[in-house]
Amino acid sequence: MRIFALPAREISVHSSHGVVMDFLPRIARTDGTRVSIARIGAGGTIGVHRAPVRQIFAVVDGRGEVAAGGGPRRLIEAGQAAVWEPGEMHQSWAGVDMLVAIVETAGEVELDEHFVEIHD
Repeated sequence: MRIFALPAREISVHSSHGVVMDFLPRIARTDGTRVSIARIGAGGTIGVHRAPVRQIFAVVDGRGEVAAGGGPRRLIEAGQAAVWEPGEMHQSWAGVDMLVAIVETAGEVELDEHFVEIHD
């Protein structure tokens, strides 16, 4: 077993604020899938930006809002995930402190019958 410190840094690109991101290592010899852990402080935002690849924004703890393509903000909370497609403009906000796992992948996202889409 080996134990490593995760590189972490405050994120300020795209007018983001209140966000600290832990970067996990890339997985070699795959489609370039990457997983990061974001700690977004209450009132913080990951500013509007284009998804370079498919992104899964899975809330582990807390709650906030997400939006895509200039559309309305939608509530999101622990146990829920937003999926943004490549090229989709999107933004997220933390209503309270939020812990989020972010998966970026060129791969397909398989949503079987266990994943129930939430409609407002």
